[in-house]
Order: sequence, then C-alpha cells, then structure tokens
Amino acid sequence: MMTGISDNLFDKIKSHSSTVIFLLALTLIVSFITYNCFQIQLSIGPVWDTYDFMANAALMAGKGVGYFDLLRPPFLSFLTAIYYSVDGLALWPIAAIDCVIFVLGVIGLYLLFKLRFDDLTSFLGALIFATFPIVITYVGAGFTDNPSVCLSIWALLFTVLAVKKDSRLFYLSFPLAMISFLTRFSMALLIFPIFLYLLINWEKIKDLKYVRDILIGIVISFALLIPVFMFYAQFGSPIYPFLDFFGSSSGASAAGGMHFAYNTDFFYFVKLLPYLIGPESIGVLFIFLLGMILYIFNRFRIKTISNGVNNDKIHKLMENKGKIIVLLVVLVIFVLTIQKIHYLISETLFFILCYLFYDWIKVLEFKDLDLDFLFLSWGMTFFLFHSIYIIKDYRYFVGMAPSTVYFLMRGFFWAVSQFGFKFKGHNITQLAMASFLIILVLFSTLSSFSGIHEANIELQTLNGDIITASDWFVQYDPEYKNKVIYSDFWPYSGWYLRMNISKMPIFRDGEVLYCGAKDYNFTQQDIIAYNSELESHNAEYYFSMRKGLNFYNYKPIKQFGSVTLYKRD
Repeated sequence: MMTGISDNLFDKIKSHSSTVIFLLALTLIVSFITYNCFQIQLSIGPVWDTYDFMANAALMAGKGVGYFDLLRPPFLSFLTAIYYSVDGLALWPIAAIDCVIFVLGVIGLYLLFKLRFDDLTSFLGALIFATFPIVITYVGAGFTDNPSVCLSIWALLFTVLAVKKDSRLFYLSFPLAMISFLTRFSMALLIFPIFLYLLINWEKIKDLKYVRDILIGIVISFALLIPVFMFYAQFGSPIYPFLDFFGSSSGASAAGGMHFAYNTDFFYFVKLLPYLIGPESIGVLFIFLLGMILYIFNRFRIKTISNGVNNDKIHKLMENKGKIIVLLVVLVIFVLTIQKIHYLISETLFFILCYLFYDWIKVLEFKDLDLDFLFLSWGMTFFLFHSIYIIKDYRYFVGMAPSTVYFLMRGFFWAVSQFGFKFKGHNITQLAMASFLIILVLFSTLSSFSGIHEANIELQTLNGDIITASDWFVQYDPEYKNKVIYSDFWPYSGWYLRMNISKMPIFRDGEVLYCGAKDYNFTQQDIIAYNSELESHNAEYYFSMRKGLNFYNYKPIKQFGSVTLYKRD
C-alpha cells in the first residue's frame, strides 16, 4: 500500500516538475522574442493608432497634448497613463506594456492547452501562437489586437477552471473578459464562447453556489465600467464610444467602397490562411496528413473501428432523429442568411448550432468535448464577425489565432498517437516531430526579425520626417499654437506639436474618408475639395503627404522627405 502511494506521489511530483520546466523554457524563449520585437518597434516608431492611445493616456494622466480620440478603447491608454502620471510623456511605455501583456498571454495559453494536452504539445502550441507571422508582427506595436486576445485567454482559462476546479474563479474570469472588452471593443463577442461553455456544463454548475459566484463575477465586471463612464462623462455621453463602435460595426457603410480596407469577401481570412499561420503550422498540417494516411491504412488492414466509438453509441446517436432534424434546420438557416442579416443574428444562430451539435454528439463521450466546443465557438465567433464586417485587415486574424492553434494541436496530438514508436512509455514520434517543429519555429522567428523591420521602412521614414518637420516648425513659428493647423496625419502632428490638430480628410471621387483610400489618383474635383476645406476653416498651415495637390492660396514652404508644409499666402 505504501509503495503504491509513494509511486503516485512521485508521478505527481514528476508531472509538476515537467510543467514547471516547460513553462520556464517557454517564458524565457517568448521573452527573448518579445524583447527583440520591442527593440524593432522602438526603432520603427509608433503607428497611427498608437499615437491615439498615447494621446488619450496623456489626457488621463492630466498631461494632455491638446489632441485626443476618445473613440478608442481605454484600457491600454489607462495602463500607459499610470507611467505618464509618474514620469514624463514617452513613446516606449505603451510598447513595453503591450509586450508584458503578450508574454503573460502566451503563458496563459500554455496553461489553457495543458487542460487538454500534455506538456510538450502545450509548449509547442503556445510557441506557435507566439510566433504566428501575424501575431509577432504586432508585438510591441502598441495596438490593441494582441493585448485584447491575451487578456481573453486568461478570461477563458479562469472560466474553465471555475467550472472544473473552483467556482470563485468566476470573480476573475468575468472581470478579465470585461477588461479585454475595454482593450478592444470587439471582444464583447467573448460572451458567446463563455456562455456556450457554461451552458454545455450546466449539469455541473446549476447548483446555487455556482450561480451565485457567476452573478458575483458579472457584477464585479460591470462595476469596472463605473470609472470608465465617469471619465467619458466629462466629455459628453458616458457611453458614446461604445455606441459608436456598435453602430459602425454593423458595416452599413464604408465610404462607398473607397476605404482602403473595404472588402466584402467572406472568405478573405481563409484565402490568406497560409500566410497568416506560417511554415511551422503548415508543418503541423503535414504531420496531421501523415497521421490520417496511417489511420486509413490501419483501418483497411484490421477492419475495425477505433477511438472508443462503438456501434452502440453510433446507433444511439443516429436514432435521435428529432435532434438531427432541428440541427439541420438551424444549419440551413445559418448558412443561407450569412451576410444577409446583421452579424449578431448570425453569431446567435451559430451559438445555437454549437449547443445543438454538442447536445447531439455528447453521447459519444469524447474526452474534453466541452473544450473542443469552447475553442470552436471562440474562433468562429471572431471569424464570423470579421468575415461579415466589410472593413477587413489581416491583423484581425489575431482574434482567431488561439483557436486555430488549438485545433492544429488537436490534429498533431491525434496524428502522433497513430505512430507506434515508443520507448519507456514515451512517444518517440511525438518527441521527434515536436522537436523538429520547435526548431523550425525558432529559425523562422529569428529570420523574421529583419523582415519585420524591412517591411516597415516607410513607416520608420515617415516617423522621422514628421519629427524633423515638427522640430523645424516649432522654431519657425513660435506662435503656432494660436493658428489653425491641418495635417494628413493628425495623431502624429498632434503628439509632436502638443496641440489639437485639425483633421484633413481624404477627398476621393466625391467621398470623404478619415482613413486611407484604395488609391490617391485625385481628380480636379478632389483637389478643389482640399482647397475648400483649408479656406473655409481659415487654416494657416497644412502638413501634407499627398502628391498632386495644387492649392490656390497656399504654397509649400518646406519639404521634409515625404512631408510637405504648406502656408497660407
């Protein structure tokens, strides 16, 4: 008896030690990758959105620069404001905060994967996520994509642990989901995977203790909105930014299709998938294909059904004709109405479809089926939103990345189990293939650093030109803050000139855009519109990067690379 207890204790200690080692290795590798990304982003300089977040942070810290954009979600700015309130305004804090959240998010994903896979597979999956080309490109950029997803990882991790381990963890899961929403408003859609997971585990959580802790968690999460509403109330409606997001996300308009990101192709992300997931993920798919070939070969050879699905369960599955009919009806409605109705209705239909499908196949008693559906719902929720929404950017795939990696690891874990090469209870095939993929990931990542920098040379040059232009302009006209100044890149100019800069829209074929256009081949009508905008507002100066403009009453007085400074005659 004592021997058995000792062996069990030894196995637990060994398993715990293995987890700690893999987690430490993952943290060190990802920290090294993140540090390099941080240095690259600092050398490039901030991007448009990042300047907005920094301006908002300065406002929150009581050191406003004159320009701000409160339509942006507040959490990343709030964290940056903590540093600004202690020290002066700087570019690096928001990049550093982005990086710290990213490392924590990768750790959280490893722990979430550990609920389904072994240490090695979880390590590989977390590492692949951290080095997805689309993910690593924006590490340290000060955008909301990576931080919001990393926070949502912890929200879902604590949701699962609250169901499986301790219901008091709902006190963390719901507030973290709310913080993720305050980091990026589209994360409001997390409500679908979270509540699907709760619904399919209802038998476990229907007692009063669980319900009470869920309600407490929800109350805490909504309490976080109180200071947010109080802050926004100083500038008008306390809920204006939220209403603006939910109004614009309906996709009703995109400036007649002239917006640079206007795209109605529902399969936009599917077509880009090979470029978004990188060569290591293609390697995982290749391993899955090998496993599938071996599985089919073995099936024909031994003519038996494996994986624990016996004929009795299949018979029980197929005899439930009522569930099958309802499932098919909802599926047909869902498919036929995609892109024809509001995306929230499609999301709701998919939520119902997931629950009905789970309720139908749960008789097969697959292990961790609830986790499979959590990740399915998580990934598809954001796929549906961004595929239906008519403004598309490849970085929006970051919201689908954790789920994509999960199913890649599901395929990998299943595929290596089809090979029978084992030594002392260890799957040698898994170890060999995982080692190969890890090496591929590391080499691919190291080689990508120079590529990230080279791909952003124009942005780096633009940042340098704007800084040079701003420094010269401050000396040229010391009274500039009393003048009306327009800029094509008002967040940049507002930050460096420390004043509220008027926004110069893009006039293109009769449309007015406040973000990039598909092309800049201006017509005479467009050029007249630029003139009218400046003259009607008595602008004194205009910082421009537009080519081909010909003003009546403004002349260029200085060129700074791609930036031209115009002054009223």
